[in-house]
Amino acid sequence: MIAVLDFGMGNIHSLLKAVSLYTSDFQFTSDIETVKKADKIILPGDGHFDKAMQNLNEAGFSSVLKEHVEAKKSLLGICIGYQVLFEDSDETSKTGTNIPGLGLIRGKIRKFEGKQNLKVPHMGWNKLFDIKAKNTKLLKGIPNESFMYFIHSYRPVGVDRMDITANCHYYGESFPAVVEKETVFGTQFHPEKSDTTGLGILKNFIEL
Repeated sequence: MIAVLDFGMGNIHSLLKAVSLYTSDFQFTSDIETVKKADKIILPGDGHFDKAMQNLNEAGFSSVLKEHVEAKKSLLGICIGYQVLFEDSDETSKTGTNIPGLGLIRGKIRKFEGKQNLKVPHMGWNKLFDIKAKNTKLLKGIPNESFMYFIHSYRPVGVDRMDITANCHYYGESFPAVVEKETVFGTQFHPEKSDTTGLGILKNFIEL
């Protein structure tokens, strides 16, 4: 069973519809016991890092997600669900404070630096580059320079190169768009909103 985690972050109707194309064995749930029994977990959502971690911690999901990964079971983070996989983020209203993430992937979430003509958030279609075809399970069969749908103002920095399976370029900067570390997977973009190629990424995860 796949648990799509309901932790109060954003509209995920399109994700549930996309998952249902490939399996009926899934639940959108906030029940911690159901999540503990899941073979795979999808951590979705839009929104603020600080709020996302607050919700995960208060509901007791943070420890459950770590136990899930320690048991070598698969986890996929999407958008804000991707960012919370990392060590910390400076996306908070408390100046000078970093909010701890789950720490499942080495790296820190930081806002795009202000540059001339740089629009933040990074929103819309952009390409994936540097796909590690031989080392990726999530991007199996996904062509290099495939377009995906992004909407975010923050991105990971200081990520181990071994964990990055695709990058994206935005105004001269390259940032990790897909990570894979053992059974932990993450995409900064929304595969469920990225046409048939993005759906192929979800299919790969479901069929792991």
